[in-house]
Parts: sequence; structure tokens; C-alpha cells
Amino acid sequence: MTNPFCLAGKRALVTGAGSGIGRATALQMAELGAELIVTDIDADTAAETAATIGGSASAHAHDVSKAEDWARVYHATGGALDILVNNAGVMMSKPFREAPIANLHRQQAINVDSLYLGMQGALPLMRAAVAAGGETASIVNISSVYGMVGGAQFAAYSATKGAVRGLSRAVAFELAKEGIRVNTVLPGPVGTNLGADWDAPTDADGNPIPPEAALAAWSSLIPMGRLGEPRDIAPLVAFLASDAARFITGAEFVADGGYTAA
Repeated sequence: MTNPFCLAGKRALVTGAGSGIGRATALQMAELGAELIVTDIDADTAAETAATIGGSASAHAHDVSKAEDWARVYHATGGALDILVNNAGVMMSKPFREAPIANLHRQQAINVDSLYLGMQGALPLMRAAVAAGGETASIVNISSVYGMVGGAQFAAYSATKGAVRGLSRAVAFELAKEGIRVNTVLPGPVGTNLGADWDAPTDADGNPIPPEAALAAWSSLIPMGRLGEPRDIAPLVAFLASDAARFITGAEFVADGGYTAA
């Protein structure tokens, strides 16, 4: 009997794969047999991930907020695409009373617009994969528990991650009959770097909170007593990408150590 968790013979594109959850996901999928296309705004880190995977893995510099970059990556990869993981994202923390609208616009472009562009561009490639005999094609979008619950100083981030949930459900409903599945993963606080756009949270007096203190504060709120790690999220993404999840679409999966259980 064929192992439904196996990804052999499938081509997968993972954005933001130069580090964190994206890198862990790419490595996990490669271990399960997938052919990987890894992209990142940082070409060097994408290349490092591809080199670690080896074999036919390819790497591309990729600004996910730009339609022309999506077109270039899809043109370079060519052929069918079985799996798309929209992982690239940015988190900017700033008190709502002080946050300029540009704060929202930047996160909207990277966290939401990119998914819209990526999913639209993937459709012909995924239709080709299904037509060639693939049981289903799979899109996995990475949201956040902050798209479910509020977080002090994360108003814009929460807004964009909530939008990911709504967009994913709507597209899943529309594409279900084509054999293209769309699901969402909502990680809790994960000890990973979301990039240079991170603004250190501040205390009530406006003083920056050191990253170590902020992470310690988050850890204390998680019932399992620790922050998540990229390796806690990657297997869930790989499962949703696999044929083991062939009847799952429009669903949301929270991986947060119990953070939202209360």
C-alpha cells in the first residue's frame, strides 16, 4: 500500500524558506521525497537551504509582494506544481496609537497580497499537476494565532493574519472541485526571527523590551511552558501537503502549545 504521507514525485514551492518555519518545512518535505523550490527575499539564505537539501532543489530570490517576482519564479520553475507553501511573512510591533498606516500597508503587502498573487499564479501549474494524475494539489498558508486573538502592539499584524484566514477559506471553497486544496496553519509564538522589520515591543513607558524578556514573557503564557520551534510546525505543513490530507480543505490547524486553549 502506498504511503499517503510520502511526497515522492511531488514538486513543492516554499516561500520564506531561508530560515525559520520555511526552512524547516522545506527540509521536512525534502526528507519525505518532494522536489523543492525554495525562495526567500534573501537569496543567500535560500541558496543555503537548497544546498542543504541537495539533489534537484533550486533556490530563487523572491520578493513575494511583487507580481513580477512571482511570474519570474513560476517561469523559472516551469511545469506542474503540486504544493505551494505561502510561509513568507513579516511582523512589526508598535503600539496602535503610534503606528502609521504604512505599518499596516507593509504587512498587508507581504502577509496577504503575496498569498493572493501566489495562489493565482499557481493555478495553471496545479491544474497541470492534477491533470497529470496527481490525487490533489495543495496550498498551505501560514497565518498566526494572532489572527484569532488580539495581541498588544500587534494590531496591524493581527489584521493581516486574520485576513489570511478569510482568504484561504474563500479560495478553498472555490477550488475544491478542481482538486486544489487550501488549508491554513496558525502557529503560536515561535522562537524565530521574522526579519529586520521587527520593531521591539515597548513597555508602558515606551521603553524597548529586550527580545529575551519578550520571549520569556510569551513562554510564560504558553501552557506547555515553552515557545514553539520551527520543527513543531513543519510536520503539520507537510501532512497537509500530502495525500494523507486529500479530503481536508478550507480547514485551520492551530499549533500553539495550548496558548489559545483557555
